[in-house]
Amino acid sequence: MLGNILHSRLVITAVSCMALVLSSGIVNAEDLCSIVPASYSGAKADHPELTSAIETLENYAIASWYTDRLTTQERSDMVSGLLRQCSEDTRLSIVVYGIPNKDCAAGLSSGGSVKSTSDYQTFLKDLTDAIGERKVLYVVEPDALGLLTQDGGCGSSAGYLDNLKVAVSALSANANAELYVDVGYWMLAYGDSAGKVATVMKELGSSGRVKGVTINTSNYRSTDECAGYCKNFQTAMVSSDMSCIIDTSRNYNGSPTSDWCNVPTAGIGKPPTAETGVSNLDYFMWIKPPGESDGECATGGTAAGTFYQEGFTLLWDQGYFVSEKGMAKIGDSSSAYTQATNTTTAPSSGSSSAGQTTPSKTTAPTGGSSSWSQDNTVGTVAPADTTQTQATASTSATTTATPYTTTPSTSSQSTTAPGMDTASPYMTSSPDTTAASTTAPTGQSVSTAQQPYQQPNTKQGRTACKAKKRLRSL
Repeated sequence: MLGNILHSRLVITAVSCMALVLSSGIVNAEDLCSIVPASYSGAKADHPELTSAIETLENYAIASWYTDRLTTQERSDMVSGLLRQCSEDTRLSIVVYGIPNKDCAAGLSSGGSVKSTSDYQTFLKDLTDAIGERKVLYVVEPDALGLLTQDGGCGSSAGYLDNLKVAVSALSANANAELYVDVGYWMLAYGDSAGKVATVMKELGSSGRVKGVTINTSNYRSTDECAGYCKNFQTAMVSSDMSCIIDTSRNYNGSPTSDWCNVPTAGIGKPPTAETGVSNLDYFMWIKPPGESDGECATGGTAAGTFYQEGFTLLWDQGYFVSEKGMAKIGDSSSAYTQATNTTTAPSSGSSSAGQTTPSKTTAPTGGSSSWSQDNTVGTVAPADTTQTQATASTSATTTATPYTTTPSTSSQSTTAPGMDTASPYMTSSPDTTAASTTAPTGQSVSTAQQPYQQPNTKQGRTACKAKKRLRSL
C-alpha cells in the first residue's frame, strides 16, 4: 500500500497519490490517486523558484475531472491513464461533471456534449465500463444539488433530480465506488435549507449507494467550520449514516472576511487523507488545484483557471507546509528548504497528532431560515490549455485532528456559493453573497503514446468574480 515519498527534486512521471508524512511515523490509510494538474508543468517552467513547492504538492492527489467539456477520446485517455498508472490498492478520485443543463443558473458550462438524459447515460456508461470494479471516489456533479434545493434555483426545471438519480444508480453499481454528491456549503448553514438537502439526499439514496456530500469545493471555509456544516446535514438527515468530504486545498486559514476571489489571506490546507481525525469527515481532498486563479479580482489575479504566481506564493507561505511542516517560504534563503524524506516503513495501525493544530470550537448555525434571490449569476469557464508533464508519487500517511464540536445557534447570517467566498456565517453581519460557479475543463488533444493525459482544471469563478447573488435571511 505504501510507496516511497519522493524528494521534491526527483523527476516524477505519471500520477500523484496522496498522503501525509508525519514526523513521528506513518499511519495506515487508503491512498487516493489522480493526475497532476496541467497548469503545474507550465508554472514550473515559467517560475522555477516555485518548483520545490509545486513538486511537494505533486506528491498528493488532486481530483481528476471527467466532464463532457472534454471529447469522448480525451475522457477515455484520462480514465485509461488513471487505470494504468494508479495501483489497484489506491482509490481513484474523480469529479463527474456532465449532467444535462449543468450550470443552469448562468449557462457558461452548458456547451458540453451531454444534451439529454440519453446522452448522460452514455456518458456515465463510458466511465463505469472503463472503471469496472476498481476502487473509486466520485464527487458527483458540482453545483447540481445546490441549484436543485436552493429557493428559486433552476435545478428543478432543468431536470436535475431525475438525472442525479440516473448518476447515482449508474455510478454505485460498482460495489467499490464511494459517491459524494456535491453541495454548496451555504445550503447547510441553516436548518431549513439543510432540510431541503436532506430530503433530496434521501431520495437519491433510494436510487443507489450514496456515502454523503462534498462541502467547500473550490472554497476557503475552514475545516472545523465545514465539520459544523456536516453536523447540520446529519442533523437534518436524522442520521449519521451519511457523512462528508471537504476540499481543503485553500482552507488553512479559513475566511473570516467577505473576500471570496483569490483571497490574499488564504493558505494551502492539510493534504488529502482518509484519516481526518474528525468523526463526520471521511476525507480531506484537494479538488481545486492550489495556485489556479479564481479570476481577475479586486485582490488581483489572472484569468480564471490559469496559474497565478502571486496567489500561489501566498497560499504556500501562509499554508500547512510552512506553518506545520517547517518548510521554507518561497524565496526565503535564510532557512533551508526541508522536504519529506524517502521511507520504506510499513504502515502501522496507530495514529499520530504530531505537527497538528487543534481546531478551535466554533458555533455552527443550525437555526433560522434562508432563501435565495438570484440578482446576477456567474457560470463556468474553461481554463487555458497547457502542456503537462505528469507526476508520480506513491505515498501514505494521515493527519489526526481534534474532533470537531459545535454548539447549535439560532443565528442566521449570509453565506456564499461554491467557487466563491464571503463572510463566515459565524459572523454577526450579513455580507453580500455570490453565485454558484464551476470551471469546466476544456478539451485537450492527447496522444497517450506520446504523453500522459493532462489533468483538467477544476472549479473556479471567472469575471464571475464580479457578479453577485444575494442570500436573504428571513
